Amino acid sequence: MAATPYDETGTSGSAIDSQPSPATKAELEQDIALTRRELGETVEALTERLDVKSRARAGLARGVARARDAARTHAVPTAALAATAVASLAGLVVWRRRR
Repeated sequence: MAATPYDETGTSGSAIDSQPSPATKAELEQDIALTRRELGETVEALTERLDVKSRARAGLARGVARARDAARTHAVPTAALAATAVASLAGLVVWRRRR
């Protein structure tokens, strides 16, 4: 029978096997708890990235907040623009009625 590249535990001699393993039960439990916590964080991050609806809502909220800030910062130009638009619309209505 030919020799396989696996040892008696069924694993290959990869870099993972070359790391020192925890010696005590307490160390193993700590390692398992850490791995579970990291896995949970990874799953949570992936869930957030894949939730398109929430990301779209967040983007819309940021856009609305940015528009509000811009309107507050540029209140005078915004008011002047609005007044110009109203005057233009009124002039257009008067001009169309006279024709």
